[in-house]
Amino acid sequence: MNPTVRSRLWAAGTAFVVGFVLANVGVLVVTGADRWLWVAVAAVLMGTGAVGVLVADTRRRLSLWAVLGLELAVVGTVAPLWWTAAVALTPSGTAATSMLPSSPRWSVLGDALRRDDVREAALTSVVVATAATVVAMLVAVPAAYALARRRVRGGRAVPVVVVGVLLLPLVAFAGPWSDTADALGLLGSRWAVAPVLLLVAVPLAVFLSIPVLRDAPWSLRDSIRSDGADRRQELRAFAVPVLLPDLLVVAALVWVLSAQDVVLGAALGPTPDARTLPATLLLGQVPPAQAAAVGLLWLLPVIVLLAVAPRRVRRLIGRDHP
Repeated sequence: MNPTVRSRLWAAGTAFVVGFVLANVGVLVVTGADRWLWVAVAAVLMGTGAVGVLVADTRRRLSLWAVLGLELAVVGTVAPLWWTAAVALTPSGTAATSMLPSSPRWSVLGDALRRDDVREAALTSVVVATAATVVAMLVAVPAAYALARRRVRGGRAVPVVVVGVLLLPLVAFAGPWSDTADALGLLGSRWAVAPVLLLVAVPLAVFLSIPVLRDAPWSLRDSIRSDGADRRQELRAFAVPVLLPDLLVVAALVWVLSAQDVVLGAALGPTPDARTLPATLLLGQVPPAQAAAVGLLWLLPVIVLLAVAPRRVRRLIGRDHP
């Protein structure tokens, strides 16, 4: 048997078995309206297995493992978000027991946004993330330009070092900086988080900016210069249309990551008006339903970014580094 056909048959069999197991769990264990969600997912997987058997011997370039992985990834992504929405819509005073609430409460988001602590925390997150992003981009773009366009000794090791810095646990810096912020009189201020947040924002901005500046068509800039263009004309004809869109996406990604900080916001915000929004939600000061609603609302910047510039985001994340 052809190895490709064998692989497709294994993928089809795996999809069918997984779907069969989910169908049995849904029918025998799950009760209420949720049962139909389990059955629907099982039907899709079992259908994939059946179709996979029919097309296993086709000459088309088709990876059933990729199809199965995509389906499971969609389920693994949508299911937690759906459950979060179910928690948000569950009436006050009751626990969420179903992904399809029978009596959804649609006013939960308005109730959450009317809370002073939620509004102050959201403002703190926006201000801190914006300040960290601006400073990070001002530092990262020249550094990335030097690494991408100049021969720098040890330049190939910089992306590895940057990734290592990104993986450092922020909780290790929270304690020392908390003492420093207290000594400087910044503890309890929303500005206490921004300096430490640069430990994440700057490396991430450098990491994402390197491939943008490395792969840019610099021959176009050289042609503009050879035609006698001045700095302003070079900026208008090259930097703005060619570099700025990708760098704005880099800044948006840095802002999103900075706005999701929990550890620093909890450690450096001893008072409610100094905590970031994720830290406020983490500390349990907001009812679960309202916290779930605000969490889904906080996801909107990511959705907008992916909707406005999906190709640029995919290019940035998929690019390699020297």
